[in-house]
Amino acid sequence: MRFRLAGEGNRPIFARASSIVGSTGSVAPSDARLDASFGNVLEQRSDLSSRNRQFAVTLQPLAFSSRLGWNVAYVYSNTRDVVRGFTSTDGDPRDRFWGRSSLDSRHQVTYGVSYNFFDWVPVGLSGSFRSGRPFTPIVSSDINGDGFRNDRAFVFDPASVGSADPVLAAGMRELLASGSGAARSCLGSQIGRVAARGSCQEPWSSTSNMTIGFNPVKFRLPQRLNLSLYVNNALGAADLVMHGEKNRRGWGQAISPDATLLFVRGFDPTAQRFRYEVNPRFGSTNPRETVNRNPVVVTAQFRVDIGFTRERQLLTQSLDRGRTRAGARSTDQDIRGMSGTLIPQNAMSLIMRQADSLKLTRKQADSISALNRVYVVAYDSIWTPVAKYLAGLPEQYDRAAAYDRYRRAREETIDVLMRLAPAVRELLTADQWRMLPSTAVTSLDRRYLAAVRSSTAGGANMGALGLLAQMGWSGGTIDPSAAAVMIHR
Repeated sequence: MRFRLAGEGNRPIFARASSIVGSTGSVAPSDARLDASFGNVLEQRSDLSSRNRQFAVTLQPLAFSSRLGWNVAYVYSNTRDVVRGFTSTDGDPRDRFWGRSSLDSRHQVTYGVSYNFFDWVPVGLSGSFRSGRPFTPIVSSDINGDGFRNDRAFVFDPASVGSADPVLAAGMRELLASGSGAARSCLGSQIGRVAARGSCQEPWSSTSNMTIGFNPVKFRLPQRLNLSLYVNNALGAADLVMHGEKNRRGWGQAISPDATLLFVRGFDPTAQRFRYEVNPRFGSTNPRETVNRNPVVVTAQFRVDIGFTRERQLLTQSLDRGRTRAGARSTDQDIRGMSGTLIPQNAMSLIMRQADSLKLTRKQADSISALNRVYVVAYDSIWTPVAKYLAGLPEQYDRAAAYDRYRRAREETIDVLMRLAPAVRELLTADQWRMLPSTAVTSLDRRYLAAVRSSTAGGANMGALGLLAQMGWSGGTIDPSAAAVMIHR
């Protein structure tokens, strides 16, 4: 150490006063070196550490819905770390000290909401609101001579420096009176001392993304085609539409505030004092004062599934065994068993197996059992001839024709489920519905069933359906006694 700055809390300086350029305040880079032949000599160590504590709460509906889905979560986080003065210093850069991490955002609220408009256009919006991260008031130049621009700024009292440096006093007075909220709140409590590391805080920021899907079934598009729009920074888009380019409020922007409090303008070697100019934009996050913005980007995605469907591949593999490939041929019973794994699960059978845990009444159990018998009879009548036909195919067979026979049976089976699903839903109470496994819930959702009716080509239960799968549906009911008639219409 060569000398101290008495007017800045006795800040140590590691270069001679004669090595500091009076007109600019620049410190000679070699004066603080033990050997002038070297520049900055860095040593990497792994003796630092950090600590993070989190508390999270998540809310979401218990009941499945294929129309509306939502979730919201709150996270409290506290992150502290150890740094050396070479990162942020007010004295000896070799000192280690704990402090609030520069990435510490104490409060975060994340959300997601999706809604299916008329079963045509599912829309999803997700994003977060995050409290500001800390930042440190700094000086624009290296003033202590350690070779790094890491010096924390001294918060001058306008009343104390008025006579010695009226320009500095006027700048501090103006900033404390009309500066940004972040500047006033953090500087006002630190007047007369070097600013603490992480003592200022950014304002809250937000992120948001929107997904707009189009149901290919409703738009009469090929099921293999998925069309969707992605809007990055949806809140920024709303800001632009509502307020215009010139009057934007900064929605959806995470603008880092200007952390430079003081610009060095010279040095007085006699008084051993730097001359400063206050940055009037310290702590500002005004979007009109920065070129770094989170842009609004709209992306259209077209996706075409050009491969065979999963169902056709599994069916072909099963039928080829014992014909064009080694192995035993699948019997009609094997094919019937395989069909049960390729179509949505029989939710009525699952409900009956869990009758005790669901606390079904006698009337509920009898009605669901009757509906289940209707489905089982229809299932047998559909798949028995199909399974015999597929099992009896010759060694050389038409794969396309075989899959077409399977597909028609699949569509008839799912049509049965779609007709029975409203009646099953009507029989269950809200509490019982919430207790159902997710597989049973989706098997009773008519939107999901319509999407996978022919196959899962194009990711029918993904993409736009991924939004549908988070939302409910409530439709009409059917009379169980008329179910058999409706099935064969």
